[in-house]
Amino acid sequence: MKNWNKLQTKMKKYKNMSKREKWHQIYSNLWVTPIMYAGLSLLLFALTVWADLKMEFGSMLPSILSANYQLTKTILSTLTGGLLSLNSFTFYGVLTALTTFAGQYSPRILKNFMMTKVTQRTLGIFNGSFLYVLFCLLFLNGETASQYSLIPVTATFLTALCIGTFAFFINHIVTWLQVSNMTGEMKRESIGIIENSLLSELEPYRVEDEKTVKGQIPEYQGHRIGIDSSGYLQTIDFIPLIEEACRDDLIIRLEYKVGNFVFGTTPLLTYWKRREETTIDEFKYKNMFHIGKNQTEIQDIEFSINKFVEIAIRALGNNDPKTATGTIYDIGDLLINISQKAKFTPYLTDKEYNLRLILQNLNFDDYLYIGFASIRHYARDNVVITVELLKVLNAIARAVGKRDERFVWEFAVYTAYGFEKYMHHLDERKFYDELLNIAQATGNEDDYRNLIEEDPKQYEGSSVKFNDRMLQNH
Repeated sequence: MKNWNKLQTKMKKYKNMSKREKWHQIYSNLWVTPIMYAGLSLLLFALTVWADLKMEFGSMLPSILSANYQLTKTILSTLTGGLLSLNSFTFYGVLTALTTFAGQYSPRILKNFMMTKVTQRTLGIFNGSFLYVLFCLLFLNGETASQYSLIPVTATFLTALCIGTFAFFINHIVTWLQVSNMTGEMKRESIGIIENSLLSELEPYRVEDEKTVKGQIPEYQGHRIGIDSSGYLQTIDFIPLIEEACRDDLIIRLEYKVGNFVFGTTPLLTYWKRREETTIDEFKYKNMFHIGKNQTEIQDIEFSINKFVEIAIRALGNNDPKTATGTIYDIGDLLINISQKAKFTPYLTDKEYNLRLILQNLNFDDYLYIGFASIRHYARDNVVITVELLKVLNAIARAVGKRDERFVWEFAVYTAYGFEKYMHHLDERKFYDELLNIAQATGNEDDYRNLIEEDPKQYEGSSVKFNDRMLQNH
């Protein structure tokens, strides 16, 4: 009975998932696609046997494609061993690629490689073809061998397909090992997360002006719902949560955001009743929060950004400035997308503008810190990377709106103060020229002047450049 209840809970959880969550749940396992292709291979085997024995389609083939019993057995025996060897080489290639990704870039991107369609389908084609040939060899016998014509032909064509797939898969591994292709694929996936998590799910319910709901925020102690087990908060069913809050006429405040580690018995959410006589089923609200052992990127934008950060930091440690620079540009592109698409308000309302959900929300300065703080720390004695970081901040400052310009300038100052190495005058010119560009893009020329005048002797060239630039502008 207990196992049946667990199964029902899992089925209900799967039913409430979005299409993206269901896809991620299925294809994050490397064995799902091979099993599907194995089923297709068994179906193909049944069709070819039926076509040969019952419908005698083999007699319609040209005589050049016909094979006797001995030849058919030799073909199937040879293909069985060859396909098994090809499977072994493929798995070895997958393991080598995964080891390289984990050691050189980040263990967090292993799932990205495993979930690519090429990887999944390659393993599926190899396993399916091997099973097809194996079953054909198992059911082959001398009495009916003369009626088998489609089976050796189909097995041969499947083997040719496997050889072509193997070459394509090797090219896929080599392509994925190129950092620009890997980060480009990751960036497209991250933008998809932004559009699904920020736009499709939450943005329709966010308020335009926080002042409209300030009077609805409860100031007294609410009822708390705890969580039974510890783990990472992987996903939240936001839309069903808002719908249930509307039915029960509740205001709910989340105590954690997606991606946080939730400790057992701690409050997961707090709710307030608008009508005291309402009876609340707390269990249904618990089921809308999915706790797991690992973080996932289905709704967690922070986790996606952190994967880029890990790649950049490892590139710095491996003295690979080109990889680090390219990754910093990708992070900057993601931050621009976030700034342009997000409203950064924690309040979600229903259609009648009644407050229903209060989130643990991140602002744009939080995303800036997540994306660049660790890189700034590890590049604090690398002037080339720091200048590239300032260039990206300058590009962000020119792309974001007035709301987020202040945060960009504050992070630029934070980066400048954190640099710990003495700079040659050529490095200093590049460094403060980029800082000046950010100041002008964000309207903080006076703050820039105060910054360089803290040590006039050291920043003498920068002060002259600042004055010359201001004269040109006026």
